[in-house]
Parts: sequence; structure tokens; C-alpha cells
Amino acid sequence: MGESQAHLNKQLSSLTPDALIDLYEIDFSNLQSNFQMLEDLYGINLGAEPVYRFCPMINGTNPIVWQGKSYQPLPIKMEGFEQKSDGRLPRPTMTVANPEGIFSKIIHSNQDFANCKVTRRRTYARFLDDENFQNRNNPDETTTGLNPFGKADPNSHFPDDIYFINKKNQENRQYIEFELVSSLELEDSPVPARVVLSDYCSWSYRCNIGCVYSGLPIETIDGKDLTQYVSASSYPQKIQDVPEWRRFGKTGTRENPGGYQVGDVVKIIGKTSIDPYRKIPQVFVCAQSHSAATDHHPFFDKEFWLKDECQKNLRACKKRFDSRQTGFLSHNGAESSPGLPFGGFPGTEKFSVE
Repeated sequence: MGESQAHLNKQLSSLTPDALIDLYEIDFSNLQSNFQMLEDLYGINLGAEPVYRFCPMINGTNPIVWQGKSYQPLPIKMEGFEQKSDGRLPRPTMTVANPEGIFSKIIHSNQDFANCKVTRRRTYARFLDDENFQNRNNPDETTTGLNPFGKADPNSHFPDDIYFINKKNQENRQYIEFELVSSLELEDSPVPARVVLSDYCSWSYRCNIGCVYSGLPIETIDGKDLTQYVSASSYPQKIQDVPEWRRFGKTGTRENPGGYQVGDVVKIIGKTSIDPYRKIPQVFVCAQSHSAATDHHPFFDKEFWLKDECQKNLRACKKRFDSRQTGFLSHNGAESSPGLPFGGFPGTEKFSVE
């Protein structure tokens, strides 16, 4: 690392430094990612790794390769990294091109990338991988050349700038703008420890750690009753009997695709997240019958699909864990009431219906 740092310092002090290359990464491994449907519906293939890499520059028509990773060309602008004299932490903005709404489709299916880590990497052209300078006029396309600007060095780079997406500021057909914050300003990441509230459940819904709810759909986030649509007898083993959503429909095939009927329940399970606690089934109920499943994906068509979500309060928890809706509740449970899962609402023993 000492030699690499010396190479970087030499470029910093040079009167004619090489071109500075900005490279960006969005790490969405904290989300319940399921990008198979993006490939099915729109032909967007992000690969298996839950990291999206891009660069505002191009290498001909090819991505730029750095440290063995490919960064796809995509126009991007980042501003606001400057440190303020009053001690306030910077809140940079990241503006990403949105050609044909492709980026919109990606973020809409993944909670607008909220809390995803954004890393800006910077290095000089002379330190890029030799793979960038492959002789593409050679019939053997696997032949790689050498960096004509200098010697490839994956360790010669500026310190990484690491931020997290706080919110989406703007979105249209041309671009999407995000506000970034440091880890100290994340809304749901208090320092130094997790805040426990007596009237709000902090467990991830349907996670097998904490919440452990594995039953059928109950209600939407705004309280719309879903039990009126669902026949419990059709799913005797609850979530285990609920099938995954299929782009060919409930019983269709690739040759003869179909759709879904009112009351059908489906689940979508993240396939790419590296966090095992994020591979939680998202459950949807069909509210309108349709003959073409690909025209009404549960993530996007809220008129045809209603999502089962928890309001994170005691009443919502009781609907899922106490069939009587009255009486004693505890994490130890009782014969007629399984009780709230441990840790859901600290100190809560009784609940009365208002």
C-alpha cells in the first residue's frame, strides 16, 4: 500500500495529472430484492450480486473495469460534498439518468433504494485495469492489452466517499435525484444502539426472527381488510401453501400464459439479498381478476393486487396473534391465545379493545 500511495501522491502533485475517473456503487443488499421480475417484464438483468455499479464515462461502448469490477456507463451528477464551516454534515445530491424510465422500474420495486449505501470511488486513468485497453480489433477478443497511461494499480485511489440514500427528491422521465446522508444521519439508525419503543414494533414483518408471523394476509398498510378476499380453507398450512407469483399466471404455461382470480394469494421472496433476515416473503392478494399476469405485476399494479402489511402497532399485532381479540396477552402465551411474539411490545401484558 505504501508504493500505491506514493503513486497517487505523485499524480496529486503533478502539473499535468491524468484524467480523474469517478466510479459509483449502490449496495442494495439490505433490501428484499427480487430482480427476476425485472428481467421477466422488462429485460433488465442486474446479475446475481446485490450491487449496482456505474460510471458517468464510457470506454468506447464498454463499461469501465476497476479492481476487476465492471462499472456500466450511465450519466450521473453528484454535488454537495463540501464540508461546511458551521459543523453541519454535508448532504450531497445524486442525480442519475433515467432513460426510458428503466431506473424508475428498478427503484420502485425496491423501496426507492431508501437507506442503500452509495460509495464514490475515484482514481486516475493510469491506474485502471489493463482489461480496459483490450485490443478489440484483434479477432481474439479475450486478448488484453496494457494500460498506455501507466501501470495498473488497484490500490492507488482516493479514500472512498460513503453515504446512504435518505430520500428521493425528484423523479421524471429524464432523471432521478436522491438526497444522501452520512451514517450518523440515517433516520432509522440511531447511535449508539437501537431505540426500543413500547407502542411501536420494530421487527421486520413476517421475519422468522422476532415477528415470526406466518399466517394468511390480514390487512393493507392503511387498514383495508384482506380476510374478505381470502379463503382460509384453500391454504391450510398458511404461508407454506401460498405459491410464488408466476409471470405465466396461476395455472398458465409459457406456451399458454394466464392470470389470476380475485382472492388468489401469492408471495414474492427476495432472491439476491445477502442478508438472510431480508429474505422475507412479501404477500399479495388479488383484488381484480385478470387474464395476463405480466400486465399486472404485484409490485406495480396496486389496483389489481393488495399487499399484506403490518401497521406496527399493538392492535395490528393482536389481529395476527390473538384470535379472540380480547383478554390476556403475553410472550409466554395461553391455551386460547398464543400471545405476542417476545420483544414486539416490551412491557405489554394486557390489551383491551377500544
